[in-house]
Amino acid sequence: MNTLRKKHLLNKSRKYLRTAGKLEQTFSSVNMDLLQSGTNLTLIQHISICIYMTINQTMMITASIILIGIILNLKILLILKILLIFVPLISIMTFYSSMFKPKVIAKKKARKIEQELPNALRHLLIEVRSGIPLYQSMVAVTEGYGSVSEEFKKIVKDINGGKSETEAIEDSIIINPSLPYRRSFWQLLNAMKTGTDIGSPLGTIVDDIIKDQLISIKKYGQQLNPYTLMYMMIGVIMPSLGITFMIILSSFTGTGLPPIILVSILIGLILFQLVFINLIKTKRPSVRV
Repeated sequence: MNTLRKKHLLNKSRKYLRTAGKLEQTFSSVNMDLLQSGTNLTLIQHISICIYMTINQTMMITASIILIGIILNLKILLILKILLIFVPLISIMTFYSSMFKPKVIAKKKARKIEQELPNALRHLLIEVRSGIPLYQSMVAVTEGYGSVSEEFKKIVKDINGGKSETEAIEDSIIINPSLPYRRSFWQLLNAMKTGTDIGSPLGTIVDDIIKDQLISIKKYGQQLNPYTLMYMMIGVIMPSLGITFMIILSSFTGTGLPPIILVSILIGLILFQLVFINLIKTKRPSVRV
């Protein structure tokens, strides 16, 4: 969310701050998602924006349904029934999808971090084993490793701002959405606090992350088998047999096959393809080869 849009939404949603305050306890778990997604919004501000967006979209959808009903010359009673069925459902879906959007952003951020984490930590390990101080080693990793470099930039910035290395790393662990990142830096932090050489735990951390990634690749390969079977059943076999059965049945009854059925099957297959592709993408492990 860019700065101008954020300011616009904050200004428009101010009148819902009191209502948002009443819902704060209900959605307290979203607080951590907001922190890890990198937004500067408080929980109350986020809830008020979600309420504003839900009301706006509900009004637009209601107006669209009424307009389509008028164009199609539908009865008022039928239009009201459609509104009563779909508008509350769409409103709830819109509110909850907006409410938990920071969680989705945090997960995407975590995946990007996990792709570059082994390479960045390996670079850090080489620097440390070469006798370079940890601070200078972290500075060296602030370029070339995507999202991980951005995290190191924040740590270096905090250290330059007056925080100790341990405090800066602790803050980074708290706000980072990636579990491997947090686990790795906790081990590094423990080594720093105990005064032991950080080269050895860093090497162990890198080896553990690579092993975890290899395991996740194997699991992904095993998961593809049932997904392939599901795709063949729903995307190929069932539509083919279903259409064949309906054609044979319609020939016995003497009634033609309505075109709307074929169109509905085609639309359903397209939607299934999109959902299936998205499912495979989300299951794919965050590994950069």
